[in-house]
Amino acid sequence: MKTNQSILFLVNPFAGKGKALNTAQNAIAVMQQNGFDTALLVSKTPGDLANFVHQFKVNNISKIAVLGGDGTMHEVINAMMQEPTWLAVPIMLFPCGTGNAFNYDLDCLTSKKATQLLLTGTNKLIDIAEVKTNGTSIWSFNIVGCGLVAHINVLAEKLRWLGAARYTIASLIKIVVNPTIKAKITYNNEVHYHDYCFLFACNTRYTGKAMKMAPLAKLNDGLIDFLIVEKASRLQLLMLFPKVFSGKHMSSPILKYVQAKHIAIETETPHLVNIDGEMKGNTSLQIMMHQQKLKVICEY
Repeated sequence: MKTNQSILFLVNPFAGKGKALNTAQNAIAVMQQNGFDTALLVSKTPGDLANFVHQFKVNNISKIAVLGGDGTMHEVINAMMQEPTWLAVPIMLFPCGTGNAFNYDLDCLTSKKATQLLLTGTNKLIDIAEVKTNGTSIWSFNIVGCGLVAHINVLAEKLRWLGAARYTIASLIKIVVNPTIKAKITYNNEVHYHDYCFLFACNTRYTGKAMKMAPLAKLNDGLIDFLIVEKASRLQLLMLFPKVFSGKHMSSPILKYVQAKHIAIETETPHLVNIDGEMKGNTSLQIMMHQQKLKVICEY
């Protein structure tokens, strides 16, 4: 039986291995076989997908399927936050990127499973973080990082031809360089001022390619999981790095792990910031968690 609403497919054909459009076409066929109308928007240049909030009427859309990586999801969520009526529409990310960190958190790592969940999955409200930087707000569903993690991301973007391995290779290269950031950080009424290797705020457990950076993170607890590593030696960082894939880095003496609703990072000079894998804004910044703000489709 036909519905009077459509499932909107937002596709980044350049994501991951370039299979997002083919995946979308297969999923669209399944939706139509099950009685759903569908609509399709394919990006040609970065930023195109954000226009969906103006190109489609929210009342005509029952679900949104995003086919791309975490960066594509970031683009779509920030567009929704500019037109908050879209927050009533549940959204689903297909694992079509390189890292697919968000999909690891939701245990949805195949297009087949994502297609099935788009049909039968349940809606869950998750948190998103507001990052105030350069006089504007940017919304994050995944991670916010500065210091070493930002430098790694910049290099990883230049190594896209290496596929998923680029995160590991970029990490090892930048650990050898070992950049630091001098900052004042404030959280839970505590203030600290040191040289830091990196500062990493997480909403998801995973980042990069299956790196379990924040093992205690929950998508709907209203808290930011904040990883703090003060200036450390190359050897200490090299010993820490392999453990992030399993979450065993939590026992490292150079790591401090805290949870907070609000974090401020202040620096005398601007430093690059990695927001959901995108280099946006710079320090100084504030991060505030907004609990259960975004409706996502999942199996639990």
